[in-house]
Amino acid sequence: MAEEKKDCPAVALVLVDSDTREAGIKKVLLENFSRVRVSRTAEEGIWMARRISAGGERVEFILCDASVSTKEVMGFLAFCRGRGNLPRVPVLVMTEEHDPEERIRVLESGADEVLRIPCPEREVLARVHALMRRDRRGDFDNPDAPARYEVGALIVDTERHEVRWKGQRVSVTPLEFRILVRLVRMPGRVLGREELMKSLWGEHWEVEDHNLSVHIHGIRKKMSGNGEPCRVIETVRGVGYRVREEDS
Repeated sequence: MAEEKKDCPAVALVLVDSDTREAGIKKVLLENFSRVRVSRTAEEGIWMARRISAGGERVEFILCDASVSTKEVMGFLAFCRGRGNLPRVPVLVMTEEHDPEERIRVLESGADEVLRIPCPEREVLARVHALMRRDRRGDFDNPDAPARYEVGALIVDTERHEVRWKGQRVSVTPLEFRILVRLVRMPGRVLGREELMKSLWGEHWEVEDHNLSVHIHGIRKKMSGNGEPCRVIETVRGVGYRVREEDS
């Protein structure tokens, strides 16, 4: 399931197994995130995380509700922190558990915070804000952090999720946008195919090498016009891709 607010690839991923609880959680998270995707079980959550990544979006926050068993939550967190390639994504786990040892186990399995419920909706929102602030302190290493990049006639604005080429807005897919961000952050530097694919899909995702070439081709096609091919994105044969420091 998904709720949309604006055109942005950031997603909040939720594990919740109650229609009533789901409605309340969505209401809180849509205060902060463009999309909220919901799964009922750990297995479904893993599938959803893979689907989000493959579609070019990014998981920016994870919330696990008390309606999902502790065993399911811990299994899902083990995936996220390991093969799921989501080691830095803030995770809030809501629980009705009174035993502190049980809550410690959840924290040790990968949660950033465990919140006892019932509690006021405002407290849940405050906890989400606090975790997001904590996460953004490391934005200097985050290619998806809000920024505006300009290389010649190419402008990529991550806060507005906008690409402009020679003054014209270019409509790109979420994955194409992420490719451009990673290239334009370091103009002139060659990004190896493997490095770029790992950044986009994670080192454990099963994605064919040809997939990246197709997306690069799509970007170039959208930025070509009037018989002029797009040369701002260069292929370095046998290595990878780079954005030219001077476009032509």
